[in-house]
Amino acid sequence: MSTPVVTSKWAGTFACGGTCRRKQLMGEEFSKKALERHRKDGKPLKCKQCVAADEQTERENAAKRKGDDDNSNETRKCAGKCSQVLPKASFNRNQYSKGEGKSRCCDCVEQSVKDESANQQKSKEEKITAARKKVDDAKRSGKAHLILAAESELAALEAEKVTGLKPIKLSAGRGRGRGSGRSRGRGRGVGRR
Repeated sequence: MSTPVVTSKWAGTFACGGTCRRKQLMGEEFSKKALERHRKDGKPLKCKQCVAADEQTERENAAKRKGDDDNSNETRKCAGKCSQVLPKASFNRNQYSKGEGKSRCCDCVEQSVKDESANQQKSKEEKITAARKKVDDAKRSGKAHLILAAESELAALEAEKVTGLKPIKLSAGRGRGRGSGRSRGRGRGVGRR
C-alpha cells in the first residue's frame, strides 16, 4: 500500500522469436494462445506486432498471386461497414463462401480486427483506472478490508498485464472443517440421536 506503480516502466521476462527479436516484453505483447503454447511446450513466442506484420505480408503476397488469375465478373455487396458492391477478388475465400448478405470484404475484415484489438486495449486500461480509483476511495474510507480488497484487485490487473495470466479466484470451499454428518468415528459412543 505504497505509492502507485508506473506500469509503463515494467519489463517482462518474455522474448519475441519473430522478426523484431525484442526482449524483456510483458505478457500483454503476446496472444493468450501463444503464451499457453509457450508454457506447455516451450515453443518460441511471437509478439502481436510480428504476427500482424506476417499476416500483412501474407495478404499482400496472396493479392499479387491472385491478381490476374481471377477473371470472374461476379460481384457481391459487402455486409461490412463499407456496404459497397465489389468484385469477387475483394473477398477472401472464407468470407465469400458465407454467401450474399453475410460476407465482408478484406478491408472490412481487417478494420474490424483492428477495432477489436483497440477496444480490448482500451477496456484493459479502463479496468486499471477504475481499480486505482477504487483503491483511492477505499483509502479515504479508512476500512482495512476495503483497502485490501481494492489493492488486491489492482495488483491482479497489473499482474495480468505483465504476465498474461488471468487471476484465479479460489473457491470458498469448506476447507478442513469438522466434516459432514453427525458422527465421524471419533471419540466414544455411537453419536447423538
